[in-house]
Amino acid sequence: MIGALIDGAIQRRKVILAVTLVACLFGLGAYLTLPRESNPDIQFPFISIIVPYPGVSPEDAERLLVKPLETQLQTIEGIKQMDSVARQNMAAATLEFDPSFDSATALADVRAKVDLARGRFPPDAEEPIIQEANASQNPVIGVVLYGAAPERTLNEATRQLKDRLESLPNVLEAYVSGGREEVLEVTVDPVRMETYNVTTTELAQVIGRNNQLIPAGDVRGAQGRFAVKVPGVVEKPEDILALPIKKNGDRLITIADIGEVRRTFKEPDFLTRFNGHPAYSLEVTKRSGANVLETVKEVRRVVTEEQKRWPETISVDFTYDESEFIGRTLVILESGLLTATLLVMLIIIASLGVRQGLMVGAAIPACFLIAFLMLQAMGITLNQMVMFGLVLAVGILVDGGIVVVEYADRKMAEGVDKVEAFAMAGKRMFWPVVNGTLTTLCAFVPFMFWNSIAGKFMSFLPLTLFFVLGASIFVALIFTPALGSIFGRKTAIDAEHLAEIEKSEHGNPLEMTGFMGWYARTVDAAGRHPFRVMAATLGIIVVIAAAFAMKQHRTEFFIQEDPEVAFVFVKARGNLSTAEMDRLVGQVESRLQGIKGVDSL
Repeated sequence: MIGALIDGAIQRRKVILAVTLVACLFGLGAYLTLPRESNPDIQFPFISIIVPYPGVSPEDAERLLVKPLETQLQTIEGIKQMDSVARQNMAAATLEFDPSFDSATALADVRAKVDLARGRFPPDAEEPIIQEANASQNPVIGVVLYGAAPERTLNEATRQLKDRLESLPNVLEAYVSGGREEVLEVTVDPVRMETYNVTTTELAQVIGRNNQLIPAGDVRGAQGRFAVKVPGVVEKPEDILALPIKKNGDRLITIADIGEVRRTFKEPDFLTRFNGHPAYSLEVTKRSGANVLETVKEVRRVVTEEQKRWPETISVDFTYDESEFIGRTLVILESGLLTATLLVMLIIIASLGVRQGLMVGAAIPACFLIAFLMLQAMGITLNQMVMFGLVLAVGILVDGGIVVVEYADRKMAEGVDKVEAFAMAGKRMFWPVVNGTLTTLCAFVPFMFWNSIAGKFMSFLPLTLFFVLGASIFVALIFTPALGSIFGRKTAIDAEHLAEIEKSEHGNPLEMTGFMGWYARTVDAAGRHPFRVMAATLGIIVVIAAAFAMKQHRTEFFIQEDPEVAFVFVKARGNLSTAEMDRLVGQVESRLQGIKGVDSL
């Protein structure tokens, strides 16, 4: 069966080459369109539940929110650990599951249990927020609008930019930070309220009742069914001024009779500045599977278009642009990959010759492009672990092609036709190539069953090797013989070399000259004293292990690298107001400005 497979590939060599070329073209397209990421987009086994309750103390939050929540959540199957915390104005719980959990099932179970716990919450508690931890939820770029423009102008420009960004297909959300919520403020005259006998309770009830969305249903008749709309939501200040409060004789008292309405902002809970200027920031997150580089490029394009409509007092800048780090990382890895490929090609050409070396070297781009095609089919992004796998595979994937080409080259030197020589090489080297590749892959199989977050992260490395080295079997045993049957050429081998080959196969290897002769005699001597060789090998292993154990080594998941961002936390005692905190932070901020090497603050 193997012989028929190899013979069929060589007989239909043009078809094999055409199919491989088409697969490589599709693989090139896959490489160009694969989403780029710094780290693999793995699923973290954490689900958090946040229950906001304005005004509640930590002690009451534990009693009223945390305990009912824990009672229901602890019945969920598959929970590895549950951590709860009660804080001022809120309660939170974090659930850790097994890394191989089903996120959809876990989320459904959590939502069901939270709904049951809500029956025991106080009526004033707000809607619980359930979030699943996900690496793709981290912002890929921050857009900062700052300057001497009025707050309302900054707010309007930020809201318009947010709408534009969230309309992009690759953007999931643009979260606004630093801005205050705009409100309508009613300022009443106490003298007029007393004159018209209006109380603050009546005023609050009137505004509250008339700022509601009321589903009015529809009216059915003989002519059909018609929807009824009741305008109940306040849209502009005039709507509030026209609200009736009570009737005083023949006159209808409205809010316009006792006060005024103006647009303003809520009191700030926090403030944002950029390089000392008041600022609004937009944290942009991408959709799962979207290309980070393309997403950031589109965000920058939209910001440039919107900036043309802003006044000159508004400036814009970008922070923590993830595309810059990803671009640098991928460029370094791609450069390393090209360098490794070039070195492998030089070694192959130096040992086999130009023609044979190029035939073997053709396996490198072919295997990579076929692997990219499989990565795209699996929905895997192009990240640093995939690139590491490609670099690791460069020197391994050519092994099969080398033995096939070298065997066929020898047969052609003995006078065998190139078609027959490559057919013999494919048949003779089939199982050595397959076994050699599979034994290499077996060393990486345990990584696929490493059931932890680190294991999920590392699994992309062996998965890439499986794709690349799996493609190398096809390239070495099918593509290379088909290619060699067309472009192979007999190389001149002198009689002395042929004599050495004859000694290695049918004669006495101990009579060979050069390095191979020395190697044969060394192996023969070692074979005469097997126990001494084993004892020496064991002694060397023990010495190395003892030397390693005597020296202390740090264990790190990632190597240390210089940070690109620094955080400064300002701590102070007392129940400080926002203005007091802003004053303290401003003092620290003024001392940090102007430091050499700081791009933005």
